[in-house]
Amino acid sequence: AALGAVLRALQNVRAGEASAGGDNTRIVVATVAGGGLFAAVTCVAVVPMSVSLVRYWRSILFFWGGGRYADAEAKLGLPKFSRAHLYSLASVPWLMRQPHYRAGTFQEDMLKNLRNVVMPTGFYGVPLSLCARSRVHAVLTTLFVIPTAAFFGSCWRKLHGLESSAAECFERSLLAPRDWLQLWRLNCRLASMTALATHSKDFEMEDKWKFIKACLDKGLPVTPVMDKPVTLVAKDVIEEGGMGIHVLKNVLHGGNWILQEKLDNSDELKQLLPENAPLSTMRVLTGSRGALPKLGMKDVPEGTKAHTLTTVWRAGRRGASTDHSCVMVNVPNGKTNEILGTASSSAHWYARGWKSFGMPLSTMDGSITAHPDTGLELQGKRLPGASEAASLCERAHDMLMPEVPLAGWDVAFCPPQKPGDSHELVLLEANLSCNFFRGSIAWEDYSSLLDEHFLAIDDWRRRQT
Repeated sequence: AALGAVLRALQNVRAGEASAGGDNTRIVVATVAGGGLFAAVTCVAVVPMSVSLVRYWRSILFFWGGGRYADAEAKLGLPKFSRAHLYSLASVPWLMRQPHYRAGTFQEDMLKNLRNVVMPTGFYGVPLSLCARSRVHAVLTTLFVIPTAAFFGSCWRKLHGLESSAAECFERSLLAPRDWLQLWRLNCRLASMTALATHSKDFEMEDKWKFIKACLDKGLPVTPVMDKPVTLVAKDVIEEGGMGIHVLKNVLHGGNWILQEKLDNSDELKQLLPENAPLSTMRVLTGSRGALPKLGMKDVPEGTKAHTLTTVWRAGRRGASTDHSCVMVNVPNGKTNEILGTASSSAHWYARGWKSFGMPLSTMDGSITAHPDTGLELQGKRLPGASEAASLCERAHDMLMPEVPLAGWDVAFCPPQKPGDSHELVLLEANLSCNFFRGSIAWEDYSSLLDEHFLAIDDWRRRQT
């Protein structure tokens, strides 16, 4: 319609030009053509986005109005991943006041974990914890902030050649997101709601000390703990007046601090890293359906054993203290293949305040092929022990926390203790509100796991009223 209007306007103006034959008419032609073309482009870009936005709002309002999860496919036409995402997102205002397995409430957990994550703007990084200050903030974020961010992000990615269609990117961002942040928050909601409904003690494995003790009891390789000293005092070499002093009482003697010696990377790993790199761990994310019987599901699908969904190696940066400063190297088939893929970075999501100035609004998954500190091509290199690490994490999930739907394991590749071995795998911790670190995901398995859990959780919520 817009293009037709432009053509008709041009025909009328050209007719006028033939009769008047002046420069003024040419200016009018240029003005009308330019304005019409802008209107046409705007309609072509915005109208498809409007359809996606209305569908997004309709889905959120459907769940806010008491719509059943089981009816979402028929009434909203949503596939299982989309209905899981939108159902859990719509549950946030209710969930914020509910008890949380590692914090007082889900809101408190949001405020704590989002305080160092920002909305990338390219000039000033605004902490996302602002969105969790109240339930009103959460509602406004759901209705307006997320669509606004999706709109500008989609246009930016199209402008910079990261997307073939801004409208398709906008639709995906709202209805079936693939960005690490929204997937992380989705996993957080799944963990919180499952823990709330089942009261499972498996979620106590988030406690690092309980995790270490459980691993030792089950014979799983885990970071060693120092029995001595009873109390460790660490002092800054310069500060005075009682400042710069840290008194750490050993957890083995009634304190709150786990004292450990620093672990090193294996020689094989060091060949892939810069000098003075931190311990560089592999993130293995596993899924389990062990909670479904407790959630009231009678016909539990086959395959309740834990299975690997994602494997990513965090290649630490030179001089960093931990591998939180890293490039995240995808291991596309880590369960069966140890070949590294491409890498990604999420540094722009953690650039608070003016540190965000000049950083991109968005980046392409897998845009990095070489380590930024050395120039060494990582893509195609082998990560010895990756498949072994994935199998270890599946076994640990089944042994320690089968009722936790998702667990993100940090596995270290350390120098071997036995002669002839090339490395020794060590479990550092398990993160139960975990993210995928922009790795390849077994989407069908992941979507089915989400769908089954949220279907059971929605039935549980209705039984409580």
